[in-house]
Amino acid sequence: MHSILLTKRVRQAAGFLWLWLVVPAALLGQAGEIKGTVTDGADRTPIPAATVRLVEVRRVDVSHEDGGFRFRDLPAGDYSVVVQRVGYRPRTLSVQVRPGQTSDMSVELQATALQLTPTIVTGSVDERSSRELMSATSVVSGVALDQQSAQTVAGVLINQPGVAVTSLGPSTGRPVIRGLGGDRILMLEDGQRPGDLSALSGDHAVAIEPATARQIEVVRGPNSLLYGSSALGGVVNVVREEIPVSRPDRRHGAVLLEGSSVSRGLTVGGYASDALGPFAVRGEATLRRSHDIDTPIGRLISTDGTTGTGALAFSVVRDVGHAGLSYRVYDNNYGVPGGFVGGHEEGVRIDMQRHTVRGEAERTSSIGPFTSLRTTAVLTRYRHEELERSGSIGTLFKQWQGSAEVVARHGDLGPWTAGAMGVRAQYRDVLTGGTLRSPSTLDYSLAGFLVEEIGRGPLRWQGGLRYDVAHYTPEGNSSIFVGGVRVPAIPRTFGSASGSLGVLYDLRETWHLGANISRAFRTPDFSELYTNGPHLAANSFDVGDPRLSEEIGLGAEVFVRYDHARVRTEMTFFRNQLDNYVFPSSRGRAELGTQGNRPRFQYTNEDAVFSGAELQLQVSLTPRLALDATTSSVRARFTSMRALIPIITATDTTFVDPSEYPPFIPPLQGTVSLRYDRPATYGGFTMRWADRQERVGDFETATAGYVLLGANVGWRILAGSRLHTVTLRVDNLLDRTYRDHLSRIKDVFPEPGRNVNVLYRLTF
Repeated sequence: MHSILLTKRVRQAAGFLWLWLVVPAALLGQAGEIKGTVTDGADRTPIPAATVRLVEVRRVDVSHEDGGFRFRDLPAGDYSVVVQRVGYRPRTLSVQVRPGQTSDMSVELQATALQLTPTIVTGSVDERSSRELMSATSVVSGVALDQQSAQTVAGVLINQPGVAVTSLGPSTGRPVIRGLGGDRILMLEDGQRPGDLSALSGDHAVAIEPATARQIEVVRGPNSLLYGSSALGGVVNVVREEIPVSRPDRRHGAVLLEGSSVSRGLTVGGYASDALGPFAVRGEATLRRSHDIDTPIGRLISTDGTTGTGALAFSVVRDVGHAGLSYRVYDNNYGVPGGFVGGHEEGVRIDMQRHTVRGEAERTSSIGPFTSLRTTAVLTRYRHEELERSGSIGTLFKQWQGSAEVVARHGDLGPWTAGAMGVRAQYRDVLTGGTLRSPSTLDYSLAGFLVEEIGRGPLRWQGGLRYDVAHYTPEGNSSIFVGGVRVPAIPRTFGSASGSLGVLYDLRETWHLGANISRAFRTPDFSELYTNGPHLAANSFDVGDPRLSEEIGLGAEVFVRYDHARVRTEMTFFRNQLDNYVFPSSRGRAELGTQGNRPRFQYTNEDAVFSGAELQLQVSLTPRLALDATTSSVRARFTSMRALIPIITATDTTFVDPSEYPPFIPPLQGTVSLRYDRPATYGGFTMRWADRQERVGDFETATAGYVLLGANVGWRILAGSRLHTVTLRVDNLLDRTYRDHLSRIKDVFPEPGRNVNVLYRLTF
């Protein structure tokens, strides 16, 4: 009976959704269209393969061989049209669509060597340019994606200000922003969490393929209330628009082929979108194969990997919105090297899979006071096995995660110029196995959020509120020895409010001054609460604490932007105070030399402060030559009292003073690049540098500074409306031996040596 009633309710809901999306345009006012051409501003020749976006309805077209583009079935109203093409300065124009009429437009683009930031969807209530955002933001898109292509999302972002990479090998890179890592950095795929366990430990890979991304956005700082309260360090959003939001007039997409010498790796993949009857469809596939990497002192064994991804999505698109469904599979088998304390001499294999079904429906025509209403539901099945060389499972994680989110956005509404509000619910079931004696855990969370903006002149304000509640229930009657005391693994419930207040002031047309302050809230994860046992691939014996308190972060940043035709720069100063900062500590309750010589790490609370500064600069020396530079600095220290560390050996126990510094904090670092860019050719030289890092945590070693040189050259060839791009890049040009401070294996092997990377991309 219950199943019959449920089926009936589902059918009713589906019928309502269908009617909501496919109401004929005649009932809402006759639809109009936009038609235009993109030309070169110097010689008026057509520009094919330019991306044209309608911001308000998130529809995309690619200019044809004659430079033409077209959007049909548009509700009457005002639209922002953003036109982008590599080698040219992006343009944003306004156009009005009238019922039953065609709005014609001509867009002229000017060639430039500056890599200008496209519109951004992360960290804001709507899509907008970087100069309008109230937090420090950077984007990798267009030609920069090819010039910085890498095996992981973190590798693509390595030259961005404030970003560093922590890893246990080339397959496991994860971003660290302003010294904060783990789930303090929220990884997103089209605005939704991927449902992996990459934040759990350094050996867990991020289950997101960067090769098919349209752009990757980084919002630095805890100003992310639309996505989650725990993102104290920032948000990384991989944007690919997997579910089509527009029905293309013709097939478009990209195909890529990439080779890398340092790992003898090969990547092949691509995606395509097309119309199939009443549906818009998108398909994607990528295969990545790499072997053990070469370093200046020899080959690092157990760093090979094979990654395969595939996705298929369809949607029904109407002038009032869209509704769609997608399925994605991510399969990764990779090695984690060994040979250091606690590690297997020959390393460990990891086999992981992620299966995701995602559905979304969005109405972009007005609904009362709202300009759009978006509903998203995601179901993910994730499996992670850590295999010894014998093939036996050392550690096992299985996870089912489901989430649902509803977000309503509005434009001008009384004193408010823009805003968004919504609710998000998540359920997760984690099963553990192998030698890791952590109990399987059920957890759920519920959140409501509101972000509003006010101000139409040079002074604009943004305020946000969010409340989260999370509950963890460990299975069974287990307990954990914490500091010699047996602590039962009891259920825990956390709840708290988060908030932010930001301001942006346009001093002049080119100068912009901003500041924001945020209160963030992060619950300890199940692993920090209940883990208890050896973690094979991480080479540690991890012990949780069911009594941990939630983290409370108070963050502040001030930034100044200068945006001129020849110079673009942004300088940011930040300070994050984290009360009850949770980290795996070797203080007080640590033991070294037990449990098979694995370091014993106890999750604990300490108060800490992270502060620093970032600089990003672009200067157009000539119309074709540009200079880029970035610098990032972060200093972190504990502010609470810390106990002496006991070091237990076979003969005695000694006590040492604990470090006042948190572990794995990146040193002062930066990049300097000289780029030459024409519509048909580009190239340049890059210098990436890092200072020595002597402020180290307990049982952590210092690292020396280094300077690395790189070079790249590329060609763009137009054949009809198809764009062929070839990029040749050389990393670590002088084959320098260096060690990244955030590498978990830096005491065993240095970073990769000279690498020649060739990438071919066909965009159609």
